[in-house]
Amino acid sequence: MIAHLVLFKLKPGVARDDARVAAAAAAMSDLPRKIPAIKAWHHGFNLTADEAAWDYGLHSAFAGEAELHGYFEHPAHLPVLERWNEIATLAFTDFKL
Repeated sequence: MIAHLVLFKLKPGVARDDARVAAAAAAMSDLPRKIPAIKAWHHGFNLTADEAAWDYGLHSAFAGEAELHGYFEHPAHLPVLERWNEIATLAFTDFKL
């Protein structure tokens, strides 16, 4: 099993209540129904007020590296990634569970 973690830092001028953030989060919620390779999928806003904390996070899991790479290139994933790239800086890591 492979974990895929993503952190999102909203760009200057983009607030949590921005309609683009809501649209990106909603689109993200649909991905498990569209991409069968997703085995676990949890995402949401950061709960702490620490300035070092990122604004939003995703924890997901895939059976193996082939499934993870298939997700990266999946046609349902790419528009969601584009939405987030417009409004946030992203950092991610992938590791074996």
